[in-house]
Amino acid sequence: MEKFIERGLLFDHYGGLLSEKNKRIYEACAVDDMSLSEISEEIGISRQAVSETLKRLDDKLRGYEKELRLIEKTGKMTEGIDALREALKEDPIDREKLREIINDIDEAL
Repeated sequence: MEKFIERGLLFDHYGGLLSEKNKRIYEACAVDDMSLSEISEEIGISRQAVSETLKRLDDKLRGYEKELRLIEKTGKMTEGIDALREALKEDPIDREKLREIINDIDEAL
């Protein structure tokens, strides 16, 4: 997964668990796509400190995902909902197929 996309997903799902300062640093990188130098100037810490903070926060947020799997579960649920939409377009509707899709979504939870 591209690092920018991964950071965006991690921030969306787990950013609320960070302190305000760490949240702003991670958001500046993951959402605002700011450089280390730009973040450094805005926050008032060294470029090196920004880099180390981001590495530490990446590890922390990946750890949350490893334990909670919210991003994975959201992806599986989205796939299941898309499959349901497609199955409902069929005429006649295959109820057994719908049951299978619903069971797949339920397993993702």
